[in-house]
Amino acid sequence: MHVFLLFFSIALAIVAQLLFKLFALTPRIENQAFYWHFLNAKLIVGMGLYFVSALLYIVSLQKINLSIAYPTVAVSYVFIVGLSYFFFGESLTIYKILGSVLILVGVALMWMK
Repeated sequence: MHVFLLFFSIALAIVAQLLFKLFALTPRIENQAFYWHFLNAKLIVGMGLYFVSALLYIVSLQKINLSIAYPTVAVSYVFIVGLSYFFFGESLTIYKILGSVLILVGVALMWMK
């Protein structure tokens, strides 16, 4: 159950990061007050998801060692590389692919007993 919570926490954080990027790409209205720009649904929902993600992560730490859980969060980097390529047209270089493979291998090794 706690492993599921950990990975669900990671998934929520990934979605939050995508929403943050979408917010960052949102053009600011010229005459709009500075603070109104930050009352944006993408940003608010992203922050809410990040908050829930943190809560789930804390609950998962009740049963999962921090030395395993924290490195597992690095899996989110791999997903962000792929999702950024598909959703935002960011480059997908051989170095990003190799780095992602190394992250996955490293996390897999951490979970081995």
